Amino acid sequence: MCLGIPGQVVELVEGYGGQLALIDVTGARRKVNIGMLDGEPPAAGEWVLIHMGFAVERVTAAEAEEALQGLELMGRPRSADPRGADPGGAYSGGQP
Repeated sequence: MCLGIPGQVVELVEGYGGQLALIDVTGARRKVNIGMLDGEPPAAGEWVLIHMGFAVERVTAAEAEEALQGLELMGRPRSADPRGADPGGAYSGGQP
């Protein structure tokens, strides 16, 4: 079992042998390798679980929400700011 972060497919990335998709993860967009998924590439709007930069499983929107709630319980709050700013606006680390 691995820790999977849910993300919603925005679009497939041209080139790369059809292996990359742009995925929205709580407001931050990331390129993710989709080559491990069975069947056809995921369509825009579908949800996947991501582990170490790879989409490892397709999930429903309800399963994605449940996974996000689990991450919150473990201490990772959701944030509209992909850099992890707290609600008061202070930046939580790294380069702004």
